[in-house]
Amino acid sequence: MYPLQNSDPTAMGRYRLIGRLGSGGMGSVYLGRTPGGRPAAVKVINSHLQHDPAALERFRREVETLGTVRNAFTAALIDAEVDTPPFWMATEYVPGPTLADAVEASGPFPVDLGRAVLAALAEGLADVHVHGVLHRDIKPQNIILSATGPQLIDFGIARSDEMANITQVGAAIGTPGFMAPETLTRGEAGPPSDVFALGVTMAYCLTGRPPYGQGSLATVSYRTVHEEMDLAGVPAETAELIARCGHKDPVQRPAPQRIVELCDNETDIVSHPAYQRIIAMASASAAAAAPPTVPAQPASHPSAPTPSASATLVSPDAPTRIGVAPPGAPGPAQATAVQTRYVPPSPQPGPAAAPPRRTGPAWLRRMPLIATGAAAAVAAVVATAVAMEGSGSGSEAKDPRPSVSRDAADPGTGKKPARDGRLPQSLTVRAPWTMEAGQSLEAAHVKLVMQEDGNLVARDERDEQVWEAGTSGRDQKVVFQEDGNLVVQDAEDRSVWTTHTSSEQGGAVLELRADGVVAVVRDGKDIFRTSPDPALPQTLTVQARRTLQANEFVQAAHVKLLMQEDGNLVAYDERNQPTWASRTSGENYKAVFQEDGNLVVYTADDKPVWATNTGYPEGGAVLELRADGAFSITQDGRELYLSSDTSS
Repeated sequence: MYPLQNSDPTAMGRYRLIGRLGSGGMGSVYLGRTPGGRPAAVKVINSHLQHDPAALERFRREVETLGTVRNAFTAALIDAEVDTPPFWMATEYVPGPTLADAVEASGPFPVDLGRAVLAALAEGLADVHVHGVLHRDIKPQNIILSATGPQLIDFGIARSDEMANITQVGAAIGTPGFMAPETLTRGEAGPPSDVFALGVTMAYCLTGRPPYGQGSLATVSYRTVHEEMDLAGVPAETAELIARCGHKDPVQRPAPQRIVELCDNETDIVSHPAYQRIIAMASASAAAAAPPTVPAQPASHPSAPTPSASATLVSPDAPTRIGVAPPGAPGPAQATAVQTRYVPPSPQPGPAAAPPRRTGPAWLRRMPLIATGAAAAVAAVVATAVAMEGSGSGSEAKDPRPSVSRDAADPGTGKKPARDGRLPQSLTVRAPWTMEAGQSLEAAHVKLVMQEDGNLVARDERDEQVWEAGTSGRDQKVVFQEDGNLVVQDAEDRSVWTTHTSSEQGGAVLELRADGVVAVVRDGKDIFRTSPDPALPQTLTVQARRTLQANEFVQAAHVKLLMQEDGNLVAYDERNQPTWASRTSGENYKAVFQEDGNLVVYTADDKPVWATNTGYPEGGAVLELRADGAFSITQDGRELYLSSDTSS
């Protein structure tokens, strides 16, 4: 559990909030207590989403789901506020480690215990499906091993079969490595998709390995579609059952109730010696890794350890007005649902603890929650040469290193001191530069913070969050690389979020500006921004012939059309949420708006793999990025294609 920050609420409804259990792009989860002392997991929607209709619809759907589903293997809904902001809900607090933490702490489960856990989860899933609800994100991190047995948590992206119209067009939602092939390739999700994820989860439980190996999101997704799970070392009978759950054809997968029957379980999970030992080991590991929950003390020195010595500080007097790239990562983001995790006893006040050890397997922690299209990667902001023209300059200051500090609160008031009036109006950082968890980089009007929970956020001069990467995990850091990429890395130095602003030419700088914007700039152009550029046109008309290579995009105020590195052509709204996708996947793909009016995605070998089928010999069509957030192809006033039309 993480201590409350100054920006965190201290109460929600009748619940007094004690600490933060986790956070993501959608919201934060806190440990709360009623006046009578009953613990609860309180999930609060992020402030910038409190008035977002799509986010609120999803949140209300989660509340409705939890209110409908109740069995021995799911956490029950206790209370919720869905009518008046701030919006929140409270569920049963289920203490215990996640399955992911347990496997990392103690290794693979014994086969008999693994089959018992599979039977229990399948029984819970059967009840979920009976109510017409899909979970859509079953994975080891969403399974709590409690004193009463395994619990399936986090219905943040669940939906009923009747609510398919609410799902983002072209968005395949889930976690790469656990998403079913039909979800990756066609965006389809049904009860068999949950069964697939359950099978993959149990493969991990019994082997301790990622069932489809490690690698990029595109690589893991490709293996999921084309290769079989790694079940080496699993006894034949159990391996056959798991393989059936992971069958490529959803029709061939057994229903959850049939899985219960096939497990033929007679094992008492909670009294199983291995289960008790696993919980104890994982709990001890979590306790050792937990950061202190006492209020932060003021730093004894003006600033904490600084970043690498090669970083350079520049303080231009005039704010730089340049081009555009929209805010940070979606995904996975932005719909990253947070989990209810085991909370060890709070340590007593004392010396500051050492940096926490990571928990949970790194390959799983670094997977975003949302995956758009077949490559299963809703990337962070990808900005390229389509940025608008502008200018920016500054002279280097004498101090070669920007100040990186740890947030400190006044122990008497719990409030942060006022920002130093001597802070520069703007800062420019040159690569390479690194900022560890708990550190921040600050100018007069904006602060970039690498939080202890692993989320990279920007805060304004009132210390209110204005942007976030939506990442989470212990011992994470942010690195501004020499190639111009701003990257959040996990404890094993693997990327979990990136601005996708890398270039062999290098030369990019990171700017904290007087207007409160954080930007990555190269050659006088913004290639990443934490807020949209107000100079963007409300609409944009693209003439043929126009080609978007990987990482290139065209953008108006309310929609951006991006050709991602993973081969997926994706439309994003002004909040950088995906609204449409071609669902294509491959390296070095490109999108071409042709003279005949056809928008086509081509492979590296110039083979078409997707098209709008709007080609006419007479030509004359245009591609329009519209003020309503959609894009369309029109010819002589006739609409030939509309991205928001799900029938297209």
